[in-house]
This record gives sequence, structure tokens and C-alpha cells, in this order.
Amino acid sequence: MTERISEIAQQWFLSEEALFVALCSHRVTANHTIACPIRVGKGLIEFNPELCSNMSENELDERLRIEVIRILLKHPYERQPDGCSQLARALGSNCVIADSYPALLIPIEHPSDFNLPGNCHFEFYARQIQNILPPNANSNGDNTDNTDNGDDSESDSDSLDMLTTSRGAADIAATWQHDELMTAQINEAIRNINSWGSLPGNVVEQIIASTTARINYRNILAGFRASIISQARRLTGFEQIGSRYNFTTSLIIGVDVSGSISTDDLRNFYTTINHFFQYGIEQIDVVQFDTQLGKVETISEASESVKVTGRGGTNFQPFIDFVAANRQYDGAIIYTDGYALPPTIPPSMTTPLCWILRSEGELAQHQHWMCHSGRVCVIENN
Repeated sequence: MTERISEIAQQWFLSEEALFVALCSHRVTANHTIACPIRVGKGLIEFNPELCSNMSENELDERLRIEVIRILLKHPYERQPDGCSQLARALGSNCVIADSYPALLIPIEHPSDFNLPGNCHFEFYARQIQNILPPNANSNGDNTDNTDNGDDSESDSDSLDMLTTSRGAADIAATWQHDELMTAQINEAIRNINSWGSLPGNVVEQIIASTTARINYRNILAGFRASIISQARRLTGFEQIGSRYNFTTSLIIGVDVSGSISTDDLRNFYTTINHFFQYGIEQIDVVQFDTQLGKVETISEASESVKVTGRGGTNFQPFIDFVAANRQYDGAIIYTDGYALPPTIPPSMTTPLCWILRSEGELAQHQHWMCHSGRVCVIENN
């Protein structure tokens, strides 16, 4: 089965850039326990060899295509609709895809199957379908409380029970969870796609529109990390398609510890640094600075305490010069309030840079010069 998927990937490489890019963003693996033929989530494309073995090449291609479109639409990774079971989320996602991609040949739920209008979004379909689900319709153990609506037709209940038991619809969404890092990595990949192949225009419009929502600092950091990791990525052949590579990305983070930065600000930022360890970064170099550069310390796990030195004025130049001279770093982050002279960026500095500020007011004051050297975002103190 892996060989068959690899052959599809080779075909997509030649003519379906968007599908190929999305496929490569996940690791393809067999899972004999899932109740659906193929599903995506948590960075994996899982397939059940037994359920896929008798599929024709066209059906396998189409089922894989549907799951990859889910990745591009980010249904498995954006914030999941509140109060919706796995089954409702899976069927809601199916409705979006079927409504936007009418050329699909395999059975997939359409909005009309639930007396719902077309051209609506994932959350709408999931919530509307949840309202008509019979009690305990979700056979995959989701703890969502499905209340009995009483007036649901017997035919609707029979249809939904059949979907749950015969096609394992609920299992499609069993591993879906809100993941800002995966969302940002997919968005980063989408922005670099040049050809959409056979994807219908309305699907492409939805995919592109989903990348333009207002981005908070977590998305900026995740996208920044995704971009620097993509520079180090190497495909070693189709047999490795979608394989997760070991991240050896090297980050250097400069922390402004001048007197205007409070201890609470620093603690909040160090908490943000800790999130990087959840996504494959094994160690990070951190250096505190005011007018001078402190000692570079390597941290390899989430820190529970913050020890601060310095507390003088602010000078960005020593940190910038250090990064320019140490080209082993794949990315550099500066946490600051921005109140200092803009540094001179040496021509030799090729390391991507991300500035992190404390407030929208600081962003308005400093973004005009910071954006010339890297990304800029705000971290909220909440």
C-alpha cells in the first residue's frame, strides 16, 4: 500500500503541486486499527491497509486527495467547533469538500443530505449536523454531550447510524485538535504554491482565504519557525514521501532585560519560548542583553523560572553582530519593547529575524523600522 501511495505522490509531483506539497507536510503511516480507510491529523496521514487493499487506483487517489484537501483547508488543525462531536466535525468537513468539489466520484456527504444550504463554512456545517445527530451517534468515544432532539426523523437517525458504523465516519476526525503550529506551517506552504493543478477554483479560493485571517503572535512565531525549518528540509526520494525529518534547527533568542522590561513581561515571554519544545525543537540558545550581550545559555527543556541579569539601557547592535558572526543559527528572535536605536544589519547576516514586542502601541511605534529586517509581532500578556 505504501508503494501505491508513493506512485500517486509521483504523479502529483508532476501535475498537482498543491496536493504534493500538502502530502509532503505529513508522515504517511499504516494504522490497522482505524475504522476509516484514510485519515489525517497530528501531522500524520494514516491508512488502514485492509480497508484500502481492494480499492482501484482511481478510488485510492480520490480518497487520498480528499484527506489532503482537508490538510490544505486546515480542518484538522484550526480551532474545532465547540460542542461538536467527532462525527459532526467529520461530516461537516465532508460537506465543505463535496460542495466545493462536485467532480468527486466516491460517496461523500453533501449539504443537501442534511437539508443544509451550500457554500457555507466548516463550523456551520459541523454545528448544524450536531443538532440533528441522534444520541450516542458518535461511536468513536468522543465525550461530547449529544442531546436528544426528539423530532428527528427515523430515516435521518438510520442514515447517521449507518454512516457511523459502516464507514467509520467519526474516526476521520478522531485525531483533530487545535494546533497553531501545524496551521502556520500549512499556511507557509500554501503561500509558496505556484500551481493548483486540477483543484477547482472555489476550493483554491477557500484555501487561500483561510490563510488571511488576523494572525496573533503564536501564529507568527509558528510561521517563522516553519519558514526556517523549510530551508533545512531535504527530500531524499519518493520512498521518504511525507516522512518527518528530525529537526536540527538552531535558534538563538535575544531577550531585552533593560530596566523598562518587567519581570512579569519576561516570565510571559519565557513561557512562549517553552512552547517551541512541543514541536520538535530540541534546544534553543538564549542570551539576555541590555547595552551589552550577556552569556549565551543553551536550554533543552521548558524552564520554570527566570533569572534576570542586566537592567540597564538597550542596545540591539551587540546581539545583531553576534548573530551575523555565528551563521550556524537558522533563525533569531528578539524580545524587546523596542525603545533603542535601530541596529545596523550587516550585509553578511543571512539569518531570518523575528522581533517580538509587548503591545500594540509598541508595534505602532517601531514596526516601521523593524519590518525592514524581519517579521514583527506582539505578545499579549494574558
